[in-house]
Amino acid sequence: MKALVEFVGAGPGAEDLITVRGLRALEQADLVVYAGSLVNPAHLKACKADCTCLDSASMNLGEQIEAMSDAALAGKRVVRLHTGDPAMYGAINEQIRGLAQKGVAASIIPGVSSVFAAAAALGCELTSPDVSQSVVLTRTPGRTPMPQGEDAAAFARTGAMLVFFLSTGKVGELMRHLMEQGGLAEDTPAAIVYRASWPDERILRGTVGDIARQAEEAGLGRQALVIVGRALGANGTASRLYDADFSHGYRNRLVSEDFDGRCALYAFTDKGLTRAREIAAGLGLPTVLHSTHPSGAEGIVHIPAQDFDSRLAANWAQFDAHIFIGATGIPFRKAAPLLRGKNIDPAVLACPESGSHVIALTSGHFGGTNRLARRIARITGGQAVIGSPADVNGLPAFDEAAAQEHARILNPEAVRALNAALLDGSPIAFCGTRAVFERHFASTGQVAFFENPQDVTCGHAVLWDSENTLPEGMLHLDVSSRAFVLGVGCRRGVKPQELRLVAERYISEFGLNAENIAGIATCTVKEDEPAILGLGEAWQVPVASHSAEELDAVPVSAPSEKVREKVGTASVCEAACLLSAGYGSIPQPTLYAPKSAFGDVTLALARLPHLAVPQNGQGEIVVAGLGSGAPGHITPDVDTALRRCDTVAGYSHYVDFIRDRIAGKPVIQNGMKGEVERCLSALEAALAGQNVCMVCSGDPGILAMAGLLYELRTREPRFRDIPIRVLPGITAATIAAASLGAPLQNGFSLVSLSDLLVPADEVRRNIRSVAQSLLPVALYNPAGRKRRALLDETLAVFREHRGRDVLCAYVKNAGREQETKWVGKLSEFPAAEVDMSTLIIIGGPRTRLDSGVLYEPRGYVEKYME
Repeated sequence: MKALVEFVGAGPGAEDLITVRGLRALEQADLVVYAGSLVNPAHLKACKADCTCLDSASMNLGEQIEAMSDAALAGKRVVRLHTGDPAMYGAINEQIRGLAQKGVAASIIPGVSSVFAAAAALGCELTSPDVSQSVVLTRTPGRTPMPQGEDAAAFARTGAMLVFFLSTGKVGELMRHLMEQGGLAEDTPAAIVYRASWPDERILRGTVGDIARQAEEAGLGRQALVIVGRALGANGTASRLYDADFSHGYRNRLVSEDFDGRCALYAFTDKGLTRAREIAAGLGLPTVLHSTHPSGAEGIVHIPAQDFDSRLAANWAQFDAHIFIGATGIPFRKAAPLLRGKNIDPAVLACPESGSHVIALTSGHFGGTNRLARRIARITGGQAVIGSPADVNGLPAFDEAAAQEHARILNPEAVRALNAALLDGSPIAFCGTRAVFERHFASTGQVAFFENPQDVTCGHAVLWDSENTLPEGMLHLDVSSRAFVLGVGCRRGVKPQELRLVAERYISEFGLNAENIAGIATCTVKEDEPAILGLGEAWQVPVASHSAEELDAVPVSAPSEKVREKVGTASVCEAACLLSAGYGSIPQPTLYAPKSAFGDVTLALARLPHLAVPQNGQGEIVVAGLGSGAPGHITPDVDTALRRCDTVAGYSHYVDFIRDRIAGKPVIQNGMKGEVERCLSALEAALAGQNVCMVCSGDPGILAMAGLLYELRTREPRFRDIPIRVLPGITAATIAAASLGAPLQNGFSLVSLSDLLVPADEVRRNIRSVAQSLLPVALYNPAGRKRRALLDETLAVFREHRGRDVLCAYVKNAGREQETKWVGKLSEFPAAEVDMSTLIIIGGPRTRLDSGVLYEPRGYVEKYME
């Protein structure tokens, strides 16, 4: 172990202001050399009983180096204990050089400087907004002269706070110099703090004009600091850091950076994940971090690279923003197939790992992408890159104003024309809410306010909460501030006045009032509640009620079994407001504020989408059978579906069969046991407007995905209107039978031996029933590496009921290039060769074998030739 001396800062004096690390060093030291005239001797109580403590006051540099190096080279732990922090007037450089010449290394443990103890004693901040944002730590010349240019007067002229060490003996001379040469006024605040944090601490407060006299009268000695500057008297100046209107990366209050919603962040390297964490922490929004590299960190969703497209498709409608950390090309390629239009797409942004730029890619105004880009750029210290023409030209786009006001645009097809008119300088009339006009459009010069729409003569207009009509033929934008639904749950008999006061106070916390509420929603049990009906009447909005069954179909974050006991559903206010806001439609409403309880009342807010749902806006799912996957087994209908679809979904191994047919299309894919996630992702993509082709091997209705898709559509109300079509394929039984001959000529039974989804006892009952019949049987999924017991049982059952000589066969990889087969008697069946790619056919009494061909006589010969 290398010889070492630890330089430890003891702090300003108080026994408990030494750092924990410094205290541990003292506790383990064998030798301590301390500045006895300055260091509080109480620190030495931490030392071991056999520790040697030397006061450096009487030792010259050579003696100190000799004592410390001898002990360190002897393997002892040595501490050099300095006052305050060793970096400030500690004279440690020469000590470190001397120790190095002896072959001894040095390390430094910082301490609390007396300047900070003095500021604490004064109860002040040395940096004050609009007064002084710099602090100069210096001294006056003595036996150690000051370097050229470091004159106290020069520092004073900067306006910085001045802290003088080792200067109380010349305080009068110093103050005159600061006034005469430094330009400080006589009333500039000044203070002297003697032995800051010690039991005998003393404080003198005054000005540059009188502090010297106070110091002389007090007789203060060497261990004092002199502090001069306007910040000492700036107690009334407030920092903007915690001002309610001040925004920074971690607390945002700027309207131009306002964004509410769930954010998905995607990282592709460890460096990208670090940046994603920074952004997530700074946004202060609900976020989920995804990484294609396994991190093992809690809260990070790992996405294998081959599953990224399917996960993104599944996430698409679940998040309000998708933030990609990495090259800009990644979101272009990955998100492009999911895009439907700026009116309903979520925000998509790209941010390089450096954080130097944040690029807004989609839905700049409606989706809030531009605002979110500015907000993220503030966090990373980078630059927001925004290409929306109105933003580039410093103009208030109408869809951006609506988004900032949380309003709904009722005729989104007019947005493009109105924004174009804004850009080309055409006159535009604004009819409606004066406050909105003043906030967004008054400064443009080309948007004019009109009280009466009938007075408008220009070609473009905006109706904002205006029920009046414009002259016929005028192009206009229709905007409504009523964009929220209030969900209400309450105790039976709650007083109407109580509910109204609670509701008004609740929405006011979000900067809303009754004019922003489009409706009130509750459960059918409360549909006749006077307080709820009275609130609707007072606010002049409709009250809607929903059944317990409807409410239960809406997923909420915190379902309550206590509520279920009372009203038959686990959520009232959250689920009700989401339903009334259009849950299950495109685009989806969002839960703006989750459930809050106020005594006997619970409230929640859902925000309506910014615009009406487009007609025929959702896609469809075509479930297509690929047969064996060989090109000749793909039907023309399936081939057409693959060419026309927007997105392909399927088990990765089956998708491999058609990669050449779907080049460039996004693929929702995963492995075994991912069927539910895969089907849900496909339904989400269809809900977002994609036409999805779900591919299956064989026929999609036989042990494949068609049934699961129908089941999930039935279970999830939001999927119920998604069309699902099934295109048949050639199932493995018929492909295998054709390869063998015609063994299924007179009909057959089809049974899967997998007990992963169907209980093993049910499989056993099916096998026994089929074995007792006269029909041949096709056995699917006969065995896996760890699942062979049911195959052995099945063969035994068939030997029992059909005999050992019944004909049977297997076909592996039926219809594919690597196809192999075996034909023989059941007593000779090679069960050990069977795997999941094998299909088994066990014949019946009609089964024949001739020249390697397995077939059944149909009965024509017996009837027509004999």
